[in-house]
Amino acid sequence: MRTDLRRGGVWADVVVVVAIVTVGTVVAGVLEDQQPSVEAIPGCDVVLPAEEGFSFSIGFYGGRYDDPDHPWLTATKASAMSTALVESLPTDVQLEFAAPSNSLIFQPIDIYPEGVEIAEGVTVEDISGDSTASGVVGRGEARAPLRVSVKEWDGELPPCVEERVDERTRMPDGTVVDTLDAVSDFNGGATHRHTAVAYFADTLVHARTSNEGRDAMLPLEVDELRGIVANPQLRVTAEVPDGTPTPPRECGSYRENPTLPLSKDRVESIGASLAEQWAVVFPDAQSDRPIGDLVLGSSGNGSACTIVNVSTPTGSAELSVEISIGDTTARGSVDAQDSSGVNRSTLPDGTVVTRRSVEAPREGQPREWLSVLRPSNTLVQFSFGNEIDADSLVELASAPGLDL
Repeated sequence: MRTDLRRGGVWADVVVVVAIVTVGTVVAGVLEDQQPSVEAIPGCDVVLPAEEGFSFSIGFYGGRYDDPDHPWLTATKASAMSTALVESLPTDVQLEFAAPSNSLIFQPIDIYPEGVEIAEGVTVEDISGDSTASGVVGRGEARAPLRVSVKEWDGELPPCVEERVDERTRMPDGTVVDTLDAVSDFNGGATHRHTAVAYFADTLVHARTSNEGRDAMLPLEVDELRGIVANPQLRVTAEVPDGTPTPPRECGSYRENPTLPLSKDRVESIGASLAEQWAVVFPDAQSDRPIGDLVLGSSGNGSACTIVNVSTPTGSAELSVEISIGDTTARGSVDAQDSSGVNRSTLPDGTVVTRRSVEAPREGQPREWLSVLRPSNTLVQFSFGNEIDADSLVELASAPGLDL
């Protein structure tokens, strides 16, 4: 069933948690006061009349995995949930190749200012605490963004609300899932969306996919979205399989002149060449992720990159690798530096090697930067600690198969 939302004023989807935190007072009002008549919704014992949504803006900053305030979201837990999410997609639905933050990888929980009241009875704590995975999925000619969030939750099942739920289903394991197929109008434009919310005993899972246009096609049907959020591997208490790696991290430097992203096949080919050379140059090194598992750089920089933690016989350090077409206008590029701390040299084949060291780096900042500009104008950049040998990285950057 599709619901049309044509209400006056500004429309904004109210975060599901708002309904949860207000359930006690709202239900009391239903029992005591005369309420507008509502239509029955399949699977719902109590139905509340639709309410106007509201919009707000608030500042926040990115969090981190293994945060003591959210101990359930470890790095490996995020990776395990991401794998479960992708595997729950129908076989004919494809996830578009993109940077990690847009590849259905659950991100660290955002951090908001404490004690802020967004609306009467709703605080910032009510809308925070979720890890979100975003990406673009396609099936045939239909293509749309998909956003799935997971949050620790132990509240009571809220009543259904008109225009936010058009069916409530109790799954065989007892999990309750609310779904919605709706079209909403805002400022003269229509948006077709499918949503699903799963209420586990300890977890809240919310998914949404949408496209502009009243009759816009969506790659995931409501029933399929229901199956995705009901996946028990998305519960905060689901065990993490042994050997689960940490998730890939966002990487890639700023480019003043954005370039088209590399294809998935090209990134995989570069990664295979890098991994083969790594095994030769660093035979005794271990990394928390395979060095050849490259990802697309941040939007618009046309690079393949990775960030890994490396253990060598001399210690452990973080290593970032980025492979791109040389861009002399890039801000912060090692090649663009002009100071006494920069050392440049040219190899016999014309490769230009630039190195910069920081004597007293800030906490978490690498001590060394190295760029290797190959004759093909392929630029290989590294940032690393003293535990990793710079000359060996130059040899790594000279691997066949890295030219773009």
